Amino acid sequence: MGSASSCRRIYIGTEANQYLAEQTLIYSIRKHLSDPSIEIIPLTQTQQRVGGTRFGFVRFTLPQAMGYQGKALYLDADQLALTDLAPIFDLLPDDKAIACVYEAEGLYNGKPHVQTWHTSVMLLDCEQLAWQPDELFATVVPNKQEPKPGQIRYRNFMELQWFEQERIAKLPPSWNHFNIVTPETNIVHFSHVRSQPWKNPRHELTDFWLGYLKEAIAAGYLRRRDVVAAVARGHVHPWTLKAIA
Repeated sequence: MGSASSCRRIYIGTEANQYLAEQTLIYSIRKHLSDPSIEIIPLTQTQQRVGGTRFGFVRFTLPQAMGYQGKALYLDADQLALTDLAPIFDLLPDDKAIACVYEAEGLYNGKPHVQTWHTSVMLLDCEQLAWQPDELFATVVPNKQEPKPGQIRYRNFMELQWFEQERIAKLPPSWNHFNIVTPETNIVHFSHVRSQPWKNPRHELTDFWLGYLKEAIAAGYLRRRDVVAAVARGHVHPWTLKAIA
């Protein structure tokens, strides 16, 4: 794997009801990845949920998981990689600690995304980030709660409003395209939970995602019984099972 300082890993924030999406994402990464030494590690959240998904805090635990060395790429489970992800590790300048998309392209629930730091794809220089997760998350309160001195709302925390802005680099929007696929798309993010392709057959990219699901099954990343189980648990739309038949 090389020295610890040169270590590169991809971590996926996930939970049980995202298993099909998670494994399809892993397949899509491996399909295009030029460096087989890059590990891909799914992680679930152990801290109490404050807002958003049940794996929102995972991305901020990566420096500790990496032993505060090397570079880590964080991805949400509800994404697909459409290109080789190895080159993204070179997009973090030496004088920056974090890189993510700011000027987002695409839609969320049919509306344009706000312009802010979108940490659902986030590149971290772990040597520069001495975060202690439990201390970090202790300051975060739900969005509807009025923060006390030293506290921050969950939404503002996730958007890195507490972090030194001059230490964040902008990734091109194509590294986190929201619910769109264009010739430039590197990562597509199915960000609106209720309308994700595996939950909503009418999503414009349902057939596109199903193509990757079928490939993931053919490649052994998933089995048909995994889809049956996901349908039975209500994690995916029953139509998904028919679509892969």
